[in-house]
Amino acid sequence: MRKGNFRFAVIALGLSVMLAMPAGPLAEYAAAQTQPAGAATPMQVPQPEANGVNWPGAGYGVGALFCNVLYIPAKLVYALLGGIVGGGTYLVTGGNSQAANTVWRSALGGDYVVTPQMLAGQQPVNFSGPTATPPEAPATSSSSGSVAPIAPLPQAGSSASASSPAGGQPLDHGSGPAGAGVPNSDIE
Repeated sequence: MRKGNFRFAVIALGLSVMLAMPAGPLAEYAAAQTQPAGAATPMQVPQPEANGVNWPGAGYGVGALFCNVLYIPAKLVYALLGGIVGGGTYLVTGGNSQAANTVWRSALGGDYVVTPQMLAGQQPVNFSGPTATPPEAPATSSSSGSVAPIAPLPQAGSSASASSPAGGQPLDHGSGPAGAGVPNSDIE
């Protein structure tokens, strides 16, 4: 195709699209923009009252923008260093993934952006993630060099529990932490 014919085809396509617009899906929007013939005043979207602007919301938005200028780089550095430290923890502990996951969850978790809702106090700001990790499942097969799982306690009706002073029952019967009912206790 020659250069002149290509330009003509592009111009013709553009004009046909522009002419088809009023009859297409945007026709109702175009009709809403035109004024009736008898209307003397222009139709406008109603504006809010003088105090109709959400100034606190706008302030929190601007505040979140400025907070993120410092928060995002700090969080990224924290996550990067936490990833490296978690890898070091994995190596130093001899492959203990639970210890490494604790570091990784803390460093890589949390919020990476401050939102206006956080500044308003509607949501918490979590710079670091949770540190709790689920316990590892005990190994089903014993391998050399690993610690065997602890044997479960005998059932309440067995002969071993009959000789125990509590009769197989816990000493506090689930009443809470030790010293909880004691006045002037230092336990918090």
